[in-house]
This record gives sequence, structure tokens and C-alpha cells, in this order.
Amino acid sequence: LNILKESELVYHHTEPYRLCTFSRVMKEKGIEDAVNAVKTVNEHFGRIVYTLDIYGQVDSAQTEWFNELKSTFPLLKNYFALLFPTYYEGEGFAGTLLDAMAAGVPVIASDWRYNPEIVNEKTGYVYPVHDNHAFVTTLISVGNNSDLLLSKKSDCLKEAEKYRAENVIQCLTSKL
Repeated sequence: LNILKESELVYHHTEPYRLCTFSRVMKEKGIEDAVNAVKTVNEHFGRIVYTLDIYGQVDSAQTEWFNELKSTFPLLKNYFALLFPTYYEGEGFAGTLLDAMAAGVPVIASDWRYNPEIVNEKTGYVYPVHDNHAFVTTLISVGNNSDLLLSKKSDCLKEAEKYRAENVIQCLTSKL
């Protein structure tokens, strides 16, 4: 885990705020929910408050779905937060959450599986899985008070420290 120094943090104080996803690109990872939430929030404000980059390999069984989804993208590019609206049945301990925190990027995640154990009030927001209204409401709230999310960036770095290999091994050996 390569954790940034606090002096390397990037703060975006102007719109559009840059969001991203970083996972396998498939419906069950909540990618469509993220796209629709960004579109809904931008329509709510009547301007481009958020852009969205989608990173990851497109699931080979879902390329047709993703190509259709791409045709509906308004302006989706450029990171203010990582969106992780997953409901993927095989989801485990998501390394992408640690990568985001190590980069000082707060997370907005569904409360699926282990997400609430990793994402907390210091590092981002967790909303009920499949509750797109709560997802949109969270994004609207963050859009109305971006400083609150930006204040979580340094806490993300501190939280990521817990997951350094030497800290995890020390924790495991003390329990054995």
C-alpha cells in the first residue's frame, strides 16, 4: 500500500467535482447506478456539478449493456471522490477502497458486505445498498458542502495506514 504524504493531497474547490469508479465494469458493481446518480444530481442543480470517470475492465458478458449505457453518458470525465455502489454477490474486501484512501480520495459506497467496515464517517459516506435515492441525496449533500468531503482527505491517509502490511501482520500476530 503506497500512501501519499499529506503534502501531496489535491483539493478541488471548484466545480465540476471529479468522481470515479475503479472496479470491474459490470452492472452488479453499481456502475449504472453511479452514472444515473451523477446525471440526476447534475439535473437537480441544473449544471455540471460532477463528472465521472469509469475505470476497469468491462466484463466480457456485459459489453452490450455497457455500450448501451455509454450512449447515455452526458459529460462523464475527470476526482473528488470514489464511487463504489456495488452489490456484486462475490464482493470481498475491496482493495479499491484502500487504494482510494491511500490516495487521499474519500469514498461514497453502498453498505454492501465489508464496505462499512472500511468506509466510515472520517473517510467518506455509506448509503443503503440499492437505495438510489439515498445515493443521490448523499451526492447532493456533498455538492452543497464540498468542504466537508475535502476535510476527509487527510483522514483517508491516516485510515489507510491501518492497512499497511506491517500493521496488519502485527495485528494478526497479536491475536494469535
